[in-house]
Amino acid sequence: MFFFSKKLHDDIKTGKITLTFQPWDTLRVLRGKIYRARHVGLLRVLDVDFKRLSEITEEDVKRCGYDSFEELKEDLEYFAERELDIDRDRAVRIEFEYIGEDIENYKKAMGNVKDSELYNLKEQLIIADQKNAKPWIIKTLKLLREQGFIPSKDLEKRLKIPAEQIRRNMKQLKAMNLITSNQRKGYGITPLGVKVLKTLSAERK
Repeated sequence: MFFFSKKLHDDIKTGKITLTFQPWDTLRVLRGKIYRARHVGLLRVLDVDFKRLSEITEEDVKRCGYDSFEELKEDLEYFAERELDIDRDRAVRIEFEYIGEDIENYKKAMGNVKDSELYNLKEQLIIADQKNAKPWIIKTLKLLREQGFIPSKDLEKRLKIPAEQIRRNMKQLKAMNLITSNQRKGYGITPLGVKVLKTLSAERK
């Protein structure tokens, strides 16, 4: 199980933090697997390896959510319950992505839903877009499907929608498991979002 300081939890959930060092003697996690982080939720491991403390870079420190190496080392020592030697000790370096607090929500985002749920989602999108003076939902999902991850600022320009409105819109789509977000890459569509778009396209033919 992963352990993180409480001060890092929110930034992990928003996708701002995508790297961690854990004071383990062995590789306890595997690339591609999903694990639970206490008080945070589920994380998918993207890459894992050992790295000496002396080789941890300033960029690594920032990606882990710390202001300094000393702050990172202090947390490592707290969880290791011992003092660490910078020149001799190593830690497990793990790149990850946050996928949510509940495995059922993750399954839904991966497109594992019943036909009735898919139909209801499609209807919700159609009705919601019809209520907007300037329809944006289906247009946004299509952009994400075509372009992959798109930063918030690029979405503002493409959709001609203010930043605050973009954040509200994306929060709505994320709650429906149709998109995912990453602080570094921006917003991306989930397999469920792709599935819903295909259903909409098939209906219009």
